[in-house]
Amino acid sequence: MTDIEVPKFNSNDTAYVLVEWLAEDGQQLKEGDPVAVIETSKAADELCCEHDGILQRLAAAPADCAQGDVIARLFATEADRQEFLAGRTGAPTAPDEPAERLPTLTEPARLLAAQHGVEPAALARLGLKVVRESDVRRLLSEAPQAGTATTHTPNRVQRAVAAAVSRSHREIPAAFTAVVVAVDPALAAARELSERTGALIGLPELIVAVLGGLHGRFPLCYGTPTDENTLLLPEAAHVGVTVDVGRGLSAPVVKDAGARTLAGISGLLMDYRIKAMREAFHTDDLDGANILLSLNGDEDVLLAQPIVFPGQTCAVSLAGVRREAVFADDGTVTPRSVAVVGLAYDHRFVNGSTAVEFLKAVKQALESPAALGARDGEAGPDADGR
Repeated sequence: MTDIEVPKFNSNDTAYVLVEWLAEDGQQLKEGDPVAVIETSKAADELCCEHDGILQRLAAAPADCAQGDVIARLFATEADRQEFLAGRTGAPTAPDEPAERLPTLTEPARLLAAQHGVEPAALARLGLKVVRESDVRRLLSEAPQAGTATTHTPNRVQRAVAAAVSRSHREIPAAFTAVVVAVDPALAAARELSERTGALIGLPELIVAVLGGLHGRFPLCYGTPTDENTLLLPEAAHVGVTVDVGRGLSAPVVKDAGARTLAGISGLLMDYRIKAMREAFHTDDLDGANILLSLNGDEDVLLAQPIVFPGQTCAVSLAGVRREAVFADDGTVTPRSVAVVGLAYDHRFVNGSTAVEFLKAVKQALESPAALGARDGEAGPDADGR
């Protein structure tokens, strides 16, 4: 007999939702077969078998769960499973198929439906096996109820952001420094690289590549705090990049950014934007960052101060590109394009002098970008986006 436990999906959540079972009691499963759908604050992921066996579910769906909870067991033989069932004394069992084929609701969906008085029949008409919070919101937007005051309830992604922001402000003594970067050379290099590789390369892709190459010189900026006085130093740069397509802020991760080509970075970021629009992130997409890049590309944004996410020491911000006039000593005026790059940092581990040197290294790389595209050569990304 082998327990199927709820694993740790990310470092910020203490509770998850068992959304849906993907296998039935008594079903023979192989290692790697999907068993259930678990929803975190960031994404919904399949939980897969780590061993072969015959399944017996121990929890109903939907249900709240936490890391380490045993939600099912695998048995070597059907006789073993039947012996287990015969010996159970009052333990909860997975429910039989309901007489009415109502959909399963995630907990956020159930709360939102109850708040707005959405009837079960209306949810059933959606034709979905599992109704998530976004489905209830779509239903509400299509059929607003007369006489009901207009309210706003942050979605699951935004609530996760709110929790991280609150924790950051409680626990991390953050400081902030910014520099002005002349980006005309970087923009020209991005255009040339786009033409050469066929990838869409801009400032975000360039700065991800820059951050990917600096962890060796500035390890403290990529460290992971393990307690108030200890920092786990990085082996590679894993850059979280903010993505917001109007459905909440996410920060998927470009893992080992220093080993990727610019074309590979471009392809991965495009894939993440599509996943954001489809609300299709997996936990692996969103976990593992050791530095954050906060993109604020509107040309009217002069300066943006990001938060330092718990588990990291630094967050870089890129503001909008604007034009400014530069006055030479002889009185002539030359236009240039500039953007402000900022660094929020955990002052327990990173000092102001280190922050300034880090920003100057970013500035130098963007203002002299010839080396950034050298490893792209003439080829595009390979199969894994590198």
